[in-house]
Amino acid sequence: MAIPISTNADRPAVRRPWTRLTNPRREELDDVAKRLGLHPLVIDDLLAGRQQPKAETFDRVLYLSIWDIDRSDRGATMTDTDLALIVTDEQLILVQRGDTDEFRDLDALLEEPRPLRIDSPLAAAHRVLDAVVGDFIELGAAVEKDLERLEADVFDSRVREDYRHIYRLRQRIGQIDRASSGLADALSSASDHITRLTERQSHLRPYFTHLLNDARGVAQLTSTEHQSLNALVSSHQSNVATRQNKDMRTISAFAALLAIPTVIAGIYGMNFKNLPPFGWEYGWIATSIAIVVIDVAAYALFRRRGWLGTSATDDE
Repeated sequence: MAIPISTNADRPAVRRPWTRLTNPRREELDDVAKRLGLHPLVIDDLLAGRQQPKAETFDRVLYLSIWDIDRSDRGATMTDTDLALIVTDEQLILVQRGDTDEFRDLDALLEEPRPLRIDSPLAAAHRVLDAVVGDFIELGAAVEKDLERLEADVFDSRVREDYRHIYRLRQRIGQIDRASSGLADALSSASDHITRLTERQSHLRPYFTHLLNDARGVAQLTSTEHQSLNALVSSHQSNVATRQNKDMRTISAFAALLAIPTVIAGIYGMNFKNLPPFGWEYGWIATSIAIVVIDVAAYALFRRRGWLGTSATDDE
């Protein structure tokens, strides 16, 4: 007896509680607005381009605009795009704006099997926000390690720290700080509306509370990292100034060593008959020896003071 093989066509179609739009045109947004009754201000924001992270509520609609910093494949490269979430009781609209090559794969994320099932638009919104905050946390931890390495370089006299690395690190910290603090503020201002949305799904409330705490934690971490980097930048500038002063001392010392024979040769180059030991047959030898002795003494003095290489006190 043959066993019937079930196919996807035999299964009832499962309606996904989310819709994803990428760089949508006005016609697409107008169609969504008609279906969900969106406020015209939401459409204007989505068409205007990059918005600051924020949360707004219109009747039963929650509108979240955030900056999505995706650390793809857990590499060092970060991508920065705009992500808007429009949450209603019936549907979640995800709007991604920016370079399509840098978009986070939200469909794969939402279709991934996890303990917390996607059985509502709010659950889908939580999974997206949780992935965004998760990347914030990993990026913040990576910056912390970079700061530790940079601190070791700054306080190691044998290493010349790379100012370009410092600039890139400052840029990354600022990027994560602005995105995470903006998301934390948006979730905080939307907390009342999220509470109303979870009236029938009370099991989601702890997840959103945890999400808000994580976002705040990342914002506080990046703020601390920013202060630490400022202190390292000050130390770096002090190191640069110290090296420049040392270079100037070295240049001045060499100029002084060259000036000694120049002055003596200039004096003995004048037309005077009574310059000692001008009339002596071996006077030029005595003068040359005097130049060498004075230069060696000056070199030893400059060396001892650390103007030419390492001083004796530095070696101790």
